[in-house]
Amino acid sequence: MNDIELIYQRVKHNKGLLLTNTFAVNIGFTEDVPVIHGTAKDGKFWLYADTNDQNPVGYSFVFLVEYEHRTWFRKRLVKRYTHWHPRSTEQAIQDIEDFLQGTIPIG
Repeated sequence: MNDIELIYQRVKHNKGLLLTNTFAVNIGFTEDVPVIHGTAKDGKFWLYADTNDQNPVGYSFVFLVEYEHRTWFRKRLVKRYTHWHPRSTEQAIQDIEDFLQGTIPIG
């Protein structure tokens, strides 16, 4: 079992979470790796392990978020993206819980 699957086992009790792979979510990923996908009132997220060779640590997680932002100029909603890198499985679990509860300030 890989780290993403272990994280999913700890958070799957939350509604709206799905363990799948990046190609199945079809949002432009170029590698097919396991991903946890979830939706909350603030937007959508994807958590996956990044094995980028350029990463000095060699292995980290990516917490990718899609949210809607109201523009100042035309007062319309546009999709925006942000991401960060949880440094441990415990931090990734906490980020999922916080995102689902709406306690992470986005946008």
